[in-house]
Parts: sequence; C-alpha cells; structure tokens
Amino acid sequence: MAFYKTYKAEVFLDKRFLLGEGPAYDSRKDEILWVDIRTGTFCKWLCKEKKLEEVKTEQSIGAVVPAESGRYLAALTTGVFYLDENGLELICRPPELADNMRLNDAKCDPAGRFWFGTMRFFDSAPEGSLFCLDKDKNCRRMLAGPKTSNGMAWSSDRNKMYYIDSRERGVDVFDYDIDTGNITNRKRILETEGCVPDGMTIDDEGMLWIALWGGSRVIRFDPESEKIIGGIPVPSVNTTSCCFAGEKHDTLIITTSGEGFDDLAAGRIYCATPGVTGSPTQLYRDI
Repeated sequence: MAFYKTYKAEVFLDKRFLLGEGPAYDSRKDEILWVDIRTGTFCKWLCKEKKLEEVKTEQSIGAVVPAESGRYLAALTTGVFYLDENGLELICRPPELADNMRLNDAKCDPAGRFWFGTMRFFDSAPEGSLFCLDKDKNCRRMLAGPKTSNGMAWSSDRNKMYYIDSRERGVDVFDYDIDTGNITNRKRILETEGCVPDGMTIDDEGMLWIALWGGSRVIRFDPESEKIIGGIPVPSVNTTSCCFAGEKHDTLIITTSGEGFDDLAAGRIYCATPGVTGSPTQLYRDI
C-alpha cells in the first residue's frame, strides 16, 4: 500500500464564487488569477496589495492565462481572446466550435503554446475537442471527442503531457514533443469512482495534484506508480482546480464551486502548504 499523507486546507479568500475555476499564478506581477465560469468573471488577486480585482466579460469564461506581452489570454464561450484594460480582442474561433459549445479549461505548455478544450453546453451538442494555439496564432485540433476537456500538466523533462476528460472520470498521459506540440501514445493512468477529476497541476517532484469534483478534496498522485499518495480535504464538496503560487511557489491555491450549495464553505478559495514547490504558470509566448 502506498504511503498516504494528508495536508490541511485553509481559507485563502473569504468570498463565495458560483463556479471558481482555472487558477494561475503570474510570478512577474505576483498575481493569482482565476475565473468564475458562470458569471463570466475574471478574478485577479494582487498579492502585495491584498486586493481583489474583478472584470466581467459577459460570456462564460473557462480560464485565463498571462501572456509575455503583459496581456491575458481568455478562453471564452465564443473563442480565445486577448483581455486587457481596453477590453476583448478575438484571437481565434475554431471552426469546430458549434454554437451550443463553449471553451473550458486552458493552460500553456513548456513551449508557451496555449492549449484549450471545448465542451457541450447541452447534451444535444457535439462532443468537444482539444486545441493548441501556437505563437503565430495557428490553432490546431489536437484531439477530437473529449466529453469535458479539463486539467492539463507537463512533466519536468518535457516528454509527457497529462490530461483529464472529466466525463470519462480519468487521467491520461501522452508522449509529448516540445518542438512540435504533438501528442501520441495515450494511456489511462487513473480512474476515479464516486467523484470526477477536474483541474490539476504538477509539483517539482513530478507528482500530480488533482481536484476532485464531488470528492471534497485535492489528491496527490504519482503518475509513475499510478498510486494516490496524499490528499488535501476541502470543506467544499466540488473542488475544481489548483495551482502553485507565492514567491517560493510553495502555496497550493484551490478553487471550488458554490453552485447548488447554501453553506458558506462552498465556492470559496482555499490554500495549503504541502511542503513541496511547483513551477510558476507558463506564459503564452506572443512576443
């Protein structure tokens, strides 16, 4: 039996969000970013000022990632947009994106490409896809058929990509080519029962931290042994995603969903110090 260690979660921000998701950390600006999907809100916590800023986008928003240019990339209902003080600027709308679909989770790979998934708004919509947006704004369809494209992470040796399709209740690994972005040799390494894997991140020891929707926790998973080796119990039933933040990158920020719950614990932002570090959020390389 693998050794299992439990870590403590604490409230990071005492405010409820309807569907908090997609946390990221911009180490240049010392800012923690996340979104509220249902209200279409981009949230930014200014760490030094201890101040929350919010921007309404008027669309569902799956994730926001910082770009090298200083702007942000936003995965919205109708496509990928630049987001800054001047508003929104469309970068791409994949032709496969039907009107009854939306963009969901997104993240940049070690080469600075922007990966994003799509999912159905309604059961009658087509299945989703996984896309990759290159520096030259070329948008490629990398994977067809995901039901709910979600968490992504890359190994420190840049040879593996980890990926979650939430409706399939599984975590998969691909061989990853950093030069081309191509992914091959898909393999299932974790299946969950009674809860759904959502967003995830990876620490500097190569372990995955996976938020479990319906599981009231974030688990620490060893992709080599394919064993769960730790966990962070969270007061909110639906934990959605996590990322490492802070000057030492040793604080795990955890987003949750408050949708459908009246208790004050649901929908808040939590944090934990699990004794390991993770890399700062990779920027989109647009300069």
